[in-house]
Amino acid sequence: MKKILIYLTVISILMSFCVMSCAEEEKKYDLGGRTVTIAYWGDMTPNENSPTYAEEMALLEHINEKYNCNLTFVTTGDWHSYMSVVNISLVNGEKIADAFYAAFGTAVPKWADKGMIVPLDDYFDFDDELWNQDCNDAWIYKGHHYCITNWDDAVGHVILFNKRICAENGITDEYLYDLQRNGEWTWDKLRELAIRCTKDTNNDGAIDVYGYGSYGTCPTCPEPYLYANGTTPVTKDENYHYHYNLDDPRVIEAIQFCYDLYWNDRVCYMGSNDAGSWEGMWRLGKTAFYEVASWNMADYFEDLEDDEIGILMIPMGPSATDYVNAESMPSGICMQPMVEDKEAIAAIVYEWTRDYDWRMPWTQVDQWENYVFDDESLETIEMLNGRTVPLLGEVSTYFRDYVLWNDWGIKQGIPPRTYVETMRDSCQASFDELWSEVPAGN
Repeated sequence: MKKILIYLTVISILMSFCVMSCAEEEKKYDLGGRTVTIAYWGDMTPNENSPTYAEEMALLEHINEKYNCNLTFVTTGDWHSYMSVVNISLVNGEKIADAFYAAFGTAVPKWADKGMIVPLDDYFDFDDELWNQDCNDAWIYKGHHYCITNWDDAVGHVILFNKRICAENGITDEYLYDLQRNGEWTWDKLRELAIRCTKDTNNDGAIDVYGYGSYGTCPTCPEPYLYANGTTPVTKDENYHYHYNLDDPRVIEAIQFCYDLYWNDRVCYMGSNDAGSWEGMWRLGKTAFYEVASWNMADYFEDLEDDEIGILMIPMGPSATDYVNAESMPSGICMQPMVEDKEAIAAIVYEWTRDYDWRMPWTQVDQWENYVFDDESLETIEMLNGRTVPLLGEVSTYFRDYVLWNDWGIKQGIPPRTYVETMRDSCQASFDELWSEVPAGN
């Protein structure tokens, strides 16, 4: 039955393309039966357990027939090993795939400037409604597009709140969501509520419920708060040269806020400085408000079996005028110079990527609607539209590992002004090094 369904779907898709070809004459390509590869950190191969498996297989067969090729997908199964393979291959001048996905901020300017990837303007119609034009145009380098994406702006860093703990402290869902709607969800309000929720609930003299925590290495990670305060950890000029910006007063203000949450307000778990300690307290249902990047939070909705979770934006900083959705760098398709038949490859990428009636919806609200506990969380996600900015600075491995993904001096008790002065020279050197050579693994 599965084969029959795929066969009928192929016929249907072929008929639809016949109708299209009558409306407009398409350029024909013949790749002589060769294998065409698209690389991505996840597996793009049609999965027989997918509800659209038949349609995906039909599309794959249609492409193979139309272009006389064998379209296959390359993956390592996870982002970190994938990027390691990509970087090593680029540095060694080896072909990764006919088209491969990568983060815009990694590809531009480093790979583009070194000639490791080619401009795509001659191969794709960047005005086509399929593509995310704002994102594509934001990363133009020397007048050319080097990446192309159809991905929507994604949910970035958010605040999760434990509804049970909040309710036990007189904080209702309606109150929190109304604060956000009214533009009153601010750092001061988060601090006030986190202090209220930090409790010794069994009267043994030790705190056992915490007002706040962050994902990762830092108990109160400042990174999203920089953006929520109207600034960024680095700036970049028109040529994508990166410049140290941690000494911006708005950055220092954000780090100070997070430093004070930990050391002065003492709203975080302080029993361990090990990475993941604050995530552990959240998973145990012992944290009221928890900052996390959305790409790490899906399983939290099943972790807390007896608790429900709400989603809020990162609160607005004192130097900002609106909320900010700080998302990870967008990713798109790139091509290397040695790729043959680039125009045909672009046509294949377009056909594989384009919108079809059978495709699962890909709005951010649709993506999260089966996870959340209330409609107001989906309202939060809708409110992120038009407020999205990409995270900057990860292109420097040093800056990423020693600042962005580290403790910002907070666990060590280093005053924020001292910290930013201490880190300036080494961080700027890491940005300058991007323009001297491209070490393997960067």
